[in-house]
Amino acid sequence: MPPRHRPRPKGETPLVPSVTEEISVSDKNVDGDVFRRFRPILPATTVFSALLIVRLFSAAFATIPDCDEVFNYWEPAHYLSHGYGLQTWEYSPVYAIRSWAYVGLHAVLSRVFSEVPNLSKLYEFYGLRCLFAASCAFCETKLYAAVSININRRVGILYLITTIASAGMFHAATAFLPSTFAMYTTMLGMTAFIDRRRGFRTAEGVFWFALGGLLGWPFSMAMCVPHIAEELFMAAVSWGALPTVYRLVKGGIASLVLLAGIVGIDYYAYQKLEIVPLNIVLYNVFSGPGKGPNIYGTEPWWFYLANLTLNFNLLLPLALASAPCVILYYFVCRSAFAPGFTPRMITISAPFYLWFAIFTAQPHKEERFMYVAYPALCLNAAMAYHVILTVWGSVSNRLTSGKSQDLLNWIVLALPLAVAALGSLSRVLAVVSAYSAPMEVYSALPPNATGNLCLAKEWYRYPSSYFLPNGVRAKFLKSAFDGLLPGEFPESKGWTRPGTWMVPQGMNDENIGDPLKYVTLDNCDYLIESYFNRDPQPEEDYHVDMDHWEEVRCEDFLDASKTPTLGRMLWAPKWIPSFRNWGRYCLLRRKS
Repeated sequence: MPPRHRPRPKGETPLVPSVTEEISVSDKNVDGDVFRRFRPILPATTVFSALLIVRLFSAAFATIPDCDEVFNYWEPAHYLSHGYGLQTWEYSPVYAIRSWAYVGLHAVLSRVFSEVPNLSKLYEFYGLRCLFAASCAFCETKLYAAVSININRRVGILYLITTIASAGMFHAATAFLPSTFAMYTTMLGMTAFIDRRRGFRTAEGVFWFALGGLLGWPFSMAMCVPHIAEELFMAAVSWGALPTVYRLVKGGIASLVLLAGIVGIDYYAYQKLEIVPLNIVLYNVFSGPGKGPNIYGTEPWWFYLANLTLNFNLLLPLALASAPCVILYYFVCRSAFAPGFTPRMITISAPFYLWFAIFTAQPHKEERFMYVAYPALCLNAAMAYHVILTVWGSVSNRLTSGKSQDLLNWIVLALPLAVAALGSLSRVLAVVSAYSAPMEVYSALPPNATGNLCLAKEWYRYPSSYFLPNGVRAKFLKSAFDGLLPGEFPESKGWTRPGTWMVPQGMNDENIGDPLKYVTLDNCDYLIESYFNRDPQPEEDYHVDMDHWEEVRCEDFLDASKTPTLGRMLWAPKWIPSFRNWGRYCLLRRKS
């Protein structure tokens, strides 16, 4: 049964509801244990275990929605580990906008699994994903504890619920992307700035944000700005400038040492001096006409509103309303912040607004660009919901009492969270059931297979060379796509990897196609192709002669162009007519 409200003298109506130390919206008498509010509602081990289970499901079942994850990170890591793989223009020493330090770290980790006897490369892929799952769960647990202890216990537990129950975090948590890595370090950086139990951890916070920015994605360091601004403001009005500046300088020095190490690794790889984080910024911000990210497509200003609604549903409006809710609550109360509230909530909510504004203003938009801000979105939503529950607790005390109040409070508490969780679960199931076919089909290649596996229009759904036996190489067939496809790293044995410093042929930063990257069907021993019931059949489909080819495995694959919008967004059983339309995703083998 939920905790009952504390009885008050007849006619007494408090202007400000008392602190709610549990997730319940009812008031609770904690006078006997004043320090209890500094302990999280759930212990860290329980929280980590719950998060780890959910993130391991992501590691096992999440799809790869972005071909950049494969070609820019999984393939170079495979090259470092196994001596061959596909290479994008970003890794050409001419451009050098990808860091070998970042990829190399993951290649070393993946090699741990390769040392286990009788395991295929596929175990390296999923083993690395499991490490991502554990890393994400650890960072989320640290942030949960910091918020619970330093801000509010109920905000902490609400953050835990929202991060577990969001489709966005499910997809982002185990992706091999710098934006996911920066998401991890952002959580650790936020934890350091929020947690002041044992003094200020400014230097540590600066270092974590620098690690995410310098080793991962440079733009993620923008998330640090509101926290540093808060410390500088408080230093000016209260703490004194010298200690704050000392902590910031200490963090800056640690960041410079980190940068030196990254530059040293990239110097060894590229065989020349390259500051990759700087190269990334220069390419994305200062590229000339016909270059830069915009040549890969632009989106309208509302793209992230739509995308975040799809992945977070009710949590997005809550996140956007976080700071206004806290500020409005303060002014309505016309007093110091009520118990359970702190002015720091406004500062903590700022990083999400800043990130959302920066990337909404960019013409080139991609879902993965928002990964860095996903934890901040969940935290903002938790703070906004905390305000709503607090206000509702005051209102319900005036309107109802007894069991009817308890029931109404539980409905107000649980119903929105249940709707958000069910919406996210439906979204996860929709994506996994619709687009898992590539990872299942590639896994059907025989372990002793040899030859060329050819990709036509399905090249961008290639899940990486980790899914291919050692004797199989990926090749490209001409399709309707006329941009620049990846090339191949020069194969190498032993420990040397000359592909990190050799200048590849046919690469450019203008997305101009290179005909030398294609082979003909005669060179193919295996073929990946998708087939849909359309009239007329698309010319780019490869309809092979089944007298000379045979099916190895085919799986259902969503026909997005023939499926209504709701069917693409949410899950439904296949037996519901006309809700989702399906094609076939096939692995074909040439007959001997």
